Parts: sequence; structure tokens; C-alpha cells
Amino acid sequence: MDEKNINKSKNIWPKILRGSLILLLFALVAAVFLHNATALYQDLGRHLKTGEIIWQTKSVPTTNLYSYAEPNFSFINHHWLSEVIYYGLYNIIGIKGLIIFNTLLVLATFAIIFLLVYRKKFFITAILGGLLCLGLLSERVDIRPEVFGWLILALFLYILEKNRQRINWSFWLLLPLQLFWVNLHISFIFGPVIFFFFFLDRLWVRRRELFQLDRRKAFIRHVIFLAVSGLALGAVCLVNPNTWRGLLYPLVIFKNYGYSIAENQSPFFLETLMDNPTIVFFKITVILLVLSFIINIRRFRLFYFLTGLLFVVLSWRAIRNFPLLGLAIWPILAVNFSQARQDYDKYFVRWGRSLWRVFLRLLTLAAIFVILIGGVYLFVTNKYYLQANRNEKFGLIVPPGAAKAVDFLKEQNITGRMFNNFDIGGYLIWRLYPQQKIFVDGRPEAYPADFFQRVYIPMQQDEAVWNKYSQEYGLDYVFFLHTDQTPWGRRFLEIMPIRSGWTMVYLDGAVAIWVRDIPGYASLIKQHALTGDKLTVQAQDLLVSQDIKELNQLGLFFQTIGRDDLAILFFEKSLEKYAGSKEVLYNLGILYAENKETGNQAIEYFQKALRLDKKFIAAELALGKIYYQVGNFSEARAAWQRALMIEKNNQEARLLLDNMGLIPFTK
Repeated sequence: MDEKNINKSKNIWPKILRGSLILLLFALVAAVFLHNATALYQDLGRHLKTGEIIWQTKSVPTTNLYSYAEPNFSFINHHWLSEVIYYGLYNIIGIKGLIIFNTLLVLATFAIIFLLVYRKKFFITAILGGLLCLGLLSERVDIRPEVFGWLILALFLYILEKNRQRINWSFWLLLPLQLFWVNLHISFIFGPVIFFFFFLDRLWVRRRELFQLDRRKAFIRHVIFLAVSGLALGAVCLVNPNTWRGLLYPLVIFKNYGYSIAENQSPFFLETLMDNPTIVFFKITVILLVLSFIINIRRFRLFYFLTGLLFVVLSWRAIRNFPLLGLAIWPILAVNFSQARQDYDKYFVRWGRSLWRVFLRLLTLAAIFVILIGGVYLFVTNKYYLQANRNEKFGLIVPPGAAKAVDFLKEQNITGRMFNNFDIGGYLIWRLYPQQKIFVDGRPEAYPADFFQRVYIPMQQDEAVWNKYSQEYGLDYVFFLHTDQTPWGRRFLEIMPIRSGWTMVYLDGAVAIWVRDIPGYASLIKQHALTGDKLTVQAQDLLVSQDIKELNQLGLFFQTIGRDDLAILFFEKSLEKYAGSKEVLYNLGILYAENKETGNQAIEYFQKALRLDKKFIAAELALGKIYYQVGNFSEARAAWQRALMIEKNNQEARLLLDNMGLIPFTK
């Protein structure tokens, strides 16, 4: 083989390596987002119905059409165009097609940022940044209008970077992109904001030209051009159905927001309530971002600094902003670390020729391959979803969810006014409107702020409030998503089975339906009432389910309504199918702890849960209580002390130890 062919052979292997890593990275992105349509039972159903109404009426609704409780409350629909697109596509490709469409949007977004950061010499930096970006994107994996916002944000970042040194034709694409953005999603506000950062950055970089006579005029022309362009970008934002109100809406939406939802909470608050790996990615991101600016301080870029600061602050305040941070920081980290590497190369000349460098590079590449292949495997096989106790499943699946329950309503001709909970409202809108209206849905901004605190939440907790409003609204039946984990939702489920004048007539893995005991429902109640032995029979029928998540949900439902015997059956069936759920083990421990004769079994379940997660503080607290009940005070003390080691300010552990006279810490 001649020297030319040898060189070609040497050059092709790095290309194959890079190509393989890129392919695996995008395969992992697809694996994360290609999952069952869980959004259908949250907001997607409402989006489809609203898109249908807009398409048919050629107008955007300005009042709360769907709720009989607050039908005249006005609100601004900030994603109407997304809903029209979803409705149009749904008619052509269905729900499964929407899953694919959403995944393609994310892949396109990812590809745009990847093209922005890709440098052959710093390929590993780009790939690692991509993994960090994906970790933050994975916080929001459902079919949502905000994905359109991600795509346009990526295009903005790409276009602004390509026009940093000199304005070219692509700069003019910002105006039509902004026009679409303002009608697709409320995140449109970031278009003018990051353009303003770009404007400040250009002023900063070229500031010296103001004092150079031969360049001053060109500088002033450049400033005027950018200022006029920015004003034009802002003016484009007025081209929406709500004109100036639509433009200002991102600034005032939370002024009428009477219901707290998880996506709007701080990551530091949420991490005290749940395990969420994206919060770990967020912390790593912040640390690396600060480090990147420190080591690249000599080539400081104001645009990157302001953009990074903006999205860090927003993500610090609300976890829903993680994806925006992920997209923004990928190019920032890639550029900062790459430039720092170039600047410091001269200090590592010997290292560049070292075999250790080659070894570490190969080790890093091997680790990346393992992470990418392992990640794809975990998502495609659903092992990640099982371990994380999530509802998603890989593939083009339309989950049954509340579909059978709505079918039951229609088959049994159950009409009138329903009381439903927050999370299921969007799906009910899709399936029942306009024949039936709902009580509430997942849009806090579409209801008066005090509606939730004065009506919705108290109705689930206070019998007097329930009696008042159930009469005032003329409630006929309750359609309740029993997977609701809010304190008021759990309390409502505790009360309903013993509430006089109401009978449960339907139960599945997601929904429970109660009807009022009135003559109109007499035959329905006679045929379908789920009380006493009939509920046990229905539970046995539901026990044939092979869906682990459904089994767990039913176990929690029966535990909540006080049917511990049935709850144990469902949790144990779930455990047979997947023994790695610390939550199921914990729930079984709680159930067995209620009976002194099964105390040892409770201890065993708590210990198994702790072997899966040594920082499972609830299990430590419960384990200590059961030890205390059986008189093993030393083990009880040890369990509560371990709880304090996990969370030093845990009030329950402090109180329990204080009652024993043992506070193992310094005040």
C-alpha cells in the first residue's frame, strides 16, 4: 500500500469515530422524546379542541369557553397558532404522527445548535455540551407548543452568531421568525431580549471606533441599523390577535395565577420533594458556566454572559425554563472552553505529545460511547422510566388513560355538570366539548386567581364548602383523576367514598367516577355501584393489568380510601413485575406497619427500599417509627439519626428524637 493510501486510511477512522458519536447523540435525543403521548391527558387534548375551534370560526377565543364555573373570564391565548398546527396535523397523521412530529422538531432544534458549536478540533467539547443540553431538555419531553419556541430560539442564536462580524442576508430572517414566534408561544419575548443583548455586545466590541475619526461614521451607521432592526423586531410582536396586550402578556401572566404547578417551582424547592435528575444537570451547568467565564476571561463576550445569566436566573426560579438554558449554554460552554484551550495550549506543549494525553482522550471517548449507548438502551427498553417511576414509555403509544372513563360517560349517557380536577380538564375538553363543559382545566391564567383558593381547593378539603358549591353549581357527577398527588386531591379521595348522597360507579387505573344519588341515576347506580363486595370484585378485574404504573396508581387509590387489603394486592402484583421500585416497597411497609402482627414484614420492606436508595428519608423515618412501636428504641434512634444525616434540618426527625431526649447535633 503506497503512502497516499495509508494517509487516507488514517484520515477515515477519525471521521468514522466522529460520525458514530454524532449518530449516537442524535439517537439518544430521539429515544428521549419518542415516547407515549402522555400530554394527551394534560394539555394536548385542549390544544386540539382549541385548534379545531379557531379553524372553524376563523377567530381566537378570548374567554374561557370550556368551563361552566368561569365562562366569561377573559384571557389571552398566547399559543393559538401552535394549536391550529397541531389540529391540522392531527387530522392528517393522528396522535402517533404528532409524537413523531414533536421528536423531529426537537431533533431539528438540536441539529441547529450542534452546527453552531461543531469544531473538528474541539469535537469532544461539543459532544459533552450536547449531553448537558439534552439533560436539561429532558425536563420537558411532551408534545407542547413551547417546542416551537425552542426551534426559533435555536435559529435566533444561530443567525445572530453568523452575523456577529458582518451582517448578511440571513439577518433578515429574524423578522419573519419573530412573527411566527409571537403567535406560536409565549417564549417569543426572548427574541427581542437576546437581540438587545446582541446589540449591547456589538456596542461593547466596537466601542473604540467611536473615538476613531475614520471609523466613527461607520460605527454610528451600524448602531442605528441595529437599533432600527431591534425596534422592527419589537413592532413585529404586535402582529398577534391581542396586539399590544399580547406583546406585554409575558410580563403580566403571573399576576393572575392562583394555582401553583410543579413546572413553575424552583429546582431547589422541588429537590426537597422529589428525585429529579435534571436538577443535577442544572447544578452542573451553573458550575461549568461560571468556570468557563473565569478561564476565558481574556476573551469575554458580553452577549454570552448576558444570555447565560438570563437563562440561569429564569431556570433558578422555574424548572420549566431548563430547556431554554440547555440550548443557550451549549454554544457558550463550547466557545469558552475551546478558546481557553487555545489560549493555554502553549503551556502544555509537552502534554500535547504525551502518551497520557492519548490515553485520557481514548478513555474519554470510550466513556462517551458507553454513556450514549447505555442511554439509548435505558430509554428504548423503558428501564429508565421504571427506575424513575415515570409515566412515559418508549414508542408510538397512545395510552388509554381516561379514554375508557369518558367512553363510560357516553355509553351510560351521564350528563349534567361535573366536578373534575385540574390535570384531567384538558382531555375532557377534547372529548366532551361542546356537549358538556368542565369545571376546571390546567390553565391557571384562564381563571380568576381567587377561584382556586376560594373554590377549587376548599371544595376538596372542607365539607361545608363542598356542600355550598355543589348546590350552587348544581353538580351531578364527579370525574376525578385519582393519580392527583396534591394534598387536597388525596383528601378529596378520602372523603368521597364516605360522603352521603354520592356513589362510585366507575373505576380504572386512572379515573374514578361518582354520581349524585338522584332518581335520574337510580338505574345506573343499581347496575354499576362500586360499594362493598362489588368494589372488591372490580378490584380483582383490574388486578389483571400488566401495566406497572397502573397497578401502582390503583394501589395508592385503595390505600387512600382505606381499603388496605386491596392496596396490598396491587402493590405486591407490581412488585412481582418490577422489584426495583422503592416507592412500592415503602407503601407496602406503611400498610404492613398498621398491624402489629405484620411489623416485621414492614421492617423488611423499609429496609429493601433503603437498600435501593440510602437517602430515602421517608423510609428512615417510617422504619424508626415501627422500631419504636415494637420497643426497639436503639434501632429507632439510629434510623432517625440517619434521617438527620441525610437532611440535617428535617423537622420530623428532630421532633421524634427530641421526644426521646436525643438531639444528635449542635444547635
